[in-house]
Amino acid sequence: MYKMTFKFLPLMMLVAGLPLSAAAQDRELLEDTGRGPSYRFGDSGQLAISSDASIEIRHVSPSAGSSYTTITLAPAVDYFVIDGLSVGGFIALSHTALENSDFTVFGIGPRVGYNITLNDSVSIWPKVGFSFTSFSSGEETDGDGDVVLEESTGNEGIALNLFVPIMFHPAPHFFAGFGPFLDVDLSGDNKATYIGARLSLGGWFLL
Repeated sequence: MYKMTFKFLPLMMLVAGLPLSAAAQDRELLEDTGRGPSYRFGDSGQLAISSDASIEIRHVSPSAGSSYTTITLAPAVDYFVIDGLSVGGFIALSHTALENSDFTVFGIGPRVGYNITLNDSVSIWPKVGFSFTSFSSGEETDGDGDVVLEESTGNEGIALNLFVPIMFHPAPHFFAGFGPFLDVDLSGDNKATYIGARLSLGGWFLL
């Protein structure tokens, strides 16, 4: 089964606790070298914390199917082992509410990425990984005497995840990325492919 979605209206994630001394050092470095913040991102020893959280709202006519709302929270941590090359992982929780039922998907998995600096304020950071997901669902009727509540849990699967965001670096230690994503189910009977765009917000610091 093929399904295309476009995710938008991302949930904001606050990234705090970046040392003021490091920010002062970055300002001095930028003044000395004349290079923008993007040239500092992706150096060896950096830890990047980000969130690819999003909200999807879809409304369709009754004849075409049910309307639904999906909320996804996906915090991630990535460490640059050498300049440009990152390894990390993420935890994702997605909840979809339909008219008479709902389902929740929990996922966790590793990923690798490589950051490429384009200019003083922009870079591209493609990432690829795998996620191990667990699915649960519930259903209830509107009081017509049919099913009152039915739950299903324990369904598991593996998916391939690809995210290619264009990264914007407005200031040292902070970034915002936007770009296409591709999620492909690799297991299970009802395989699905999700294509869309996603916004990521976060920051980084040196360990």
